Amino acid sequence: MILVTGGTGFIGSLVIKDLLEMGKSVLAIKRKDSLIPEKLQYKSNLFWFDADITDYFSLADVFQNVSQVYHCAGMVSFDPADREKLMKVNVEGTTHIVNLCLDKKARLIYVSSVAALGDGKDSRFINEKSKWEWNPKQSAYSISKFEAEREVWRGIAEGLDAVIVNPTVVIGAEDNANASQLFSLIEKGLKYYPTGSTGFVDVEDLASIMIRLMNSPEIKETNFLINNVNLSYQELFTKYATIIKKNPPSIPTSRYLLAFAWRAQKLLSLLGLSKSKLTKDVARSSVKKNVYSNEKITKTLNYVFKPLDLSLEEISR
Repeated sequence: MILVTGGTGFIGSLVIKDLLEMGKSVLAIKRKDSLIPEKLQYKSNLFWFDADITDYFSLADVFQNVSQVYHCAGMVSFDPADREKLMKVNVEGTTHIVNLCLDKKARLIYVSSVAALGDGKDSRFINEKSKWEWNPKQSAYSISKFEAEREVWRGIAEGLDAVIVNPTVVIGAEDNANASQLFSLIEKGLKYYPTGSTGFVDVEDLASIMIRLMNSPEIKETNFLINNVNLSYQELFTKYATIIKKNPPSIPTSRYLLAFAWRAQKLLSLLGLSKSKLTKDVARSSVKKNVYSNEKITKTLNYVFKPLDLSLEEISR
């Protein structure tokens, strides 16, 4: 039996959808208050369980007869106030998944993040060998994903059959929380753009790659950076604005403007006048110029990524 954690989430729900279309039966974990996406309702070969990944015993009840696990559940936040929760969900939750996979001898595909990789100081491209290093400016999210990965590597050392995927920024038409916020701002006439750059990958590519890796038992005890294209935020925003026939953002945000903005947001948040979305960690990451390699995954699977323009067209609709 196949188990998917984070089954109602952006990535997990698409993994489930693809597995069902392949004729597979799936056990899916969700939180009690999570709503099942419409595309996954009333499926005869899909079985939902309410479980908390931070509760070992509630997870253990679901792990009967499980041979494959896609661990997609996790928390994404760049608010320093969420540090404790990030560590509990991402690290403790992953520890439970690893231990249960070891106990049940289940194969694991774990969704990590490029936030768990280093900055690629010795190479133009960040790749799977880029070493994560501690520094006081690391976000709580980055620390939590790095520590969670360490749990998977610990499991591998103890005999776990596992593969880690490190996606860049995941985009897609059904994203209601993450990168979609950027696109909605452009639709509303955003005038400013961050000066940094990063990698982007469509969620359909990520789900497809995860399933192919799961079904390639000879591939194990390794990680893959999953990235389609590297773009500056200005290039991405301009492409999307062109598609939706809007004026693209034209004013670059300086470090000083961002520093003022996140401090103002923090003050408003402390006064109870606003929930801060622009944090210090978000401001820092928006001016970084990161370039990611996809050489390992494209060569291993002979994989061809979906064109970015098609992804943006789908998001615009």
